[in-house]
Amino acid sequence: MGESHGPTGRITILAAGIALEVRCGSVTMPGEGFPVAISKVTGIEFPKVKIVVDVSLVLLGIVFCYIFFGKWQWHIIGVGTLFAMYYVGWAVRIASHHLKWFDRLLKYRPGFRRYIYGLARYIYRK
Repeated sequence: MGESHGPTGRITILAAGIALEVRCGSVTMPGEGFPVAISKVTGIEFPKVKIVVDVSLVLLGIVFCYIFFGKWQWHIIGVGTLFAMYYVGWAVRIASHHLKWFDRLLKYRPGFRRYIYGLARYIYRK
């Protein structure tokens, strides 16, 4: 009935959402806000910074697993997390190359003449 595409499909959709979110400037999650800030300050493109930040956070999580629990907690940081820490940034980079149409959509601003013309058509139609 419902076909599952596994974690890769879900992570790809997540990456496309992140690419759109960052592109339009409405970052809502700290996982993207921190790399966006670093990217703007350093001038390095967002997907590269996203990969470095995600890998750093996962490594930090693994270190804290050893500090607090004495061993790696696979139910906390599992294979999916290890896969996603690189793949999300890579998929955001790929998705960003296909969002030129979204940039044009964000930059579209109808001119004042269109408003006046539309208003005039509305008024004189009555």
